[in-house]
Amino acid sequence: MAPQPKNVAVRRSAFPGVSAPALIRAACVLGMAAACAGPPTTAVPTLHLPETIATHADGRTPIQQLVAAYLRLQERGWQLDVIAESKPPGTTTALPIIALRSPRPGPAVWVLTGIHGEEPAGPNAVAAAIDDLAALGQKVPVVLVPLCNPQGYARSWRYLDLPTFSDTQDGHSVGDSSHLLPDPEQPGRARAAASSSPEADALTRYVVRTSATYPPLISIDLHEDDLVAAGYVYSQGELGTSDPLAQAAVAVLREHGIAIQLDGQTRFGETIVGGIIGPVTDSSIDELMSATSILVDGRAQSGPAAHTVLVFETPAKELPLDRRVAAHLALLRRLAERIAAAHERQP
Repeated sequence: MAPQPKNVAVRRSAFPGVSAPALIRAACVLGMAAACAGPPTTAVPTLHLPETIATHADGRTPIQQLVAAYLRLQERGWQLDVIAESKPPGTTTALPIIALRSPRPGPAVWVLTGIHGEEPAGPNAVAAAIDDLAALGQKVPVVLVPLCNPQGYARSWRYLDLPTFSDTQDGHSVGDSSHLLPDPEQPGRARAAASSSPEADALTRYVVRTSATYPPLISIDLHEDDLVAAGYVYSQGELGTSDPLAQAAVAVLREHGIAIQLDGQTRFGETIVGGIIGPVTDSSIDELMSATSILVDGRAQSGPAAHTVLVFETPAKELPLDRRVAAHLALLRRLAERIAAAHERQP
């Protein structure tokens, strides 16, 4: 999740338990018109990934091999979008932030990983799950943003401008959405006047723009945390701690040897129920995914309004990378199986 102190907020799955209002909202999002609106490009973009770029040596897959694995989806008819070329201060070579969309648009499953560069398990697990995601994309629309912070991944830097989490300094996260989310005390104003970085601006605008044709019903965001001994799941969507996909995720992580904190509070003071934290206000891209209303260039419009938004925080410090990747891979596969099965049961 985002580095800001999180305050539990009472805010507010087609798939298990999707409500009629959620489907109505998805239909509304399909017709959304705003400054960010407009169909995603259908032209084949050019992907620039320098062969000379070095990847942090901790066992993570080199970034060139990682991206090559993601691009295999193009062989299945998926569309590649280059969201931005990331070149934050201190770097010398731009790296692309990419997304891949399944051929068929419509209410979709979104998968995001690599928001924080020192959390490599998610991006590596996605590379191993390409066939599973391709199979899911044959049944339901899918949007994959597999490496949101490529510079961070290559350098093992959490943020664009800071290598690690800090209690005293806010790092620039690629997922910062404060410039689009309404201020709780002044809903007519955004929490920030402008995006914290060009990358955050490009990524969040991509989410809003692409939500017009691939409105998110389910959003999955894979994270790690080397400051906790046991993990947990954030459930930002309508069902909060009662979301069946969140509950299934807790089960599969525990089955694969990931310690899960089942009760008490997170280090941010959030209440944990059965390993799950309900909706929070943290200005993250996950809050954006669940938002029913946003502000784009000062104008209010409908938000992505995903029914289920799951953010996985698994402990990293005491576990080798291969075990962490295996757990994230098992999680992706289990969720894909459940989502596909639920889709097949629909009339």
